[in-house]
Amino acid sequence: MALIDYKCEKCGSSFFEIVKSSDEEIKCPKCGSESTKRIYKGKFYGKGGGCSGGSCQGCSGCGS
Repeated sequence: MALIDYKCEKCGSSFFEIVKSSDEEIKCPKCGSESTKRIYKGKFYGKGGGCSGGSCQGCSGCGS
């Protein structure tokens, strides 16, 4: 399960949901619309490098 941020394309409300699978239909809790879009925010979705496969490129996420 994952905690995912969404934004409703109908009413503009931002919210989060705990989802079990990526094909799960998400409805806006404010207006009930199924027209929602996943939004990416937080330190793991910034520009530039990152750590993957054990090779750090100087990101702030791992402290290296």
